[in-house]
Amino acid sequence: MGRTHRLGQVGEDLVAEYLTGLGWQILDRNYRRRGAELDIVARDPKRGIVFVEVKTRSARGAATAWESITEQKMRFLRRGAAVWLSEHERSGSVCMDEVVVKVRGRLADIEHQKGVL
Repeated sequence: MGRTHRLGQVGEDLVAEYLTGLGWQILDRNYRRRGAELDIVARDPKRGIVFVEVKTRSARGAATAWESITEQKMRFLRRGAAVWLSEHERSGSVCMDEVVVKVRGRLADIEHQKGVL
């Protein structure tokens, strides 16, 4: 496992813990199917199903994390959400959030933007 992959896994673990602390239920993690890729699928008691894109960066690379969600990436995420919903026979309110984790040594900052995707 490469350093970048390990950093990403640490970020996803931190975000899953953060969301659980908010009272959200984690429904799926690292979902990969038919060209679909989703980091975290969760249920927010207030908003319903939320597809969460996690970006983890070291302190040096943190500035580019928000800019990494291009229109092409957004289409890819929407397609992934549609596949997940179809596979799990779910419908209703759906949101997409982005969470950026900035790691500095043993410290991490989490920035959560709701409904941005």
